[in-house]
Amino acid sequence: MNVTRSQENVSVPSLGPAFCLAEDRTVCETGLRLAILSLSRHCANVPVYVYRHHPTPAFTQWAERFTQVTLIPERPVGAESWNCKPHALLPIIARGHSAAIWLDSDIILTRDCSSLLFPLEPEIFVITQEPASLPSQGTESRTLGWNLEVGRRLPITLNSSVLRVTQKHVSLLEQWRALLNDSTYIRVQQLALEERPLHMMSDQDVLNGLLGCRDFSSVPLKILRSGDDIIHCGGALGYSLHERARGVFRRVPTFLHATAGKPWLWLGGQPEWSQRTFFSWHRRLLQETSPYLAEAKKYESQLEEDASWLRTRTGIGVALTLLGLGNVALRGLPLTIAATAIRSIR
Repeated sequence: MNVTRSQENVSVPSLGPAFCLAEDRTVCETGLRLAILSLSRHCANVPVYVYRHHPTPAFTQWAERFTQVTLIPERPVGAESWNCKPHALLPIIARGHSAAIWLDSDIILTRDCSSLLFPLEPEIFVITQEPASLPSQGTESRTLGWNLEVGRRLPITLNSSVLRVTQKHVSLLEQWRALLNDSTYIRVQQLALEERPLHMMSDQDVLNGLLGCRDFSSVPLKILRSGDDIIHCGGALGYSLHERARGVFRRVPTFLHATAGKPWLWLGGQPEWSQRTFFSWHRRLLQETSPYLAEAKKYESQLEEDASWLRTRTGIGVALTLLGLGNVALRGLPLTIAATAIRSIR
């Protein structure tokens, strides 16, 4: 999978699209397994490249069951932790795949995503929408933070949990990689999240800045809408009241993203995640009623690891789930109503 810069610019579009995932945290391997299982169920004929740094023998043996999966037992070359997306995607494009689809390792598919991602023109860059409830929406401040000339101003923030790129986006990916390897950015990543400048908070803030700058302002975007195409699960406002209202009579979005804490950690029973505080109780309740958890239960028997967290039950959690009447937009709705009211008061 190692390629040189000159190789990355060679277009050999002889292969179809491929998925790409990466994970170097042992505590997040459960999400990676769930992502692979959902891809195997819904996109069984599409190759999947999985970067898993120092995989355990158990994971390696488990992954070998999936003929579509190519396990790469290392980080993408030059990458560090989650700052790895362009590093991981460029080699897949260089191998000749017509498109490379990045999925965060805590994404579950609920259906085949081919119609959303594959029949698009190669010039189109696909990315998702950040939850509207999060602060500092928009691309302009992130573009200016990198001292780049503003070429377009998006009023929303873009989320990089799902990406679709092609050979047409190699220069964008190379510039993204260069900024992630910038010595200042690397140093800032050692700070607590709240201490980082906005344009350097994470890899997706860097990408927001680039997509808003003049050099890449002509790149056409397809933005997967929060609430319609993807739910950022686990937080009270990640799936907002407005999005829930739209979703009552629609099918479950294609992608479920466990972004606000991992349910296997919050519900796994470990002391660190089982503290008797309101915050911890509330977080566990949000995970228990999350659409991600409901979808993950379909794969319990295939995880081949301790999955007792999937069966965690509390009286309030059961009641909130039952009130959802099987509708993902209604599941946990009272928690979102309460959070929205508190936010309005504040």
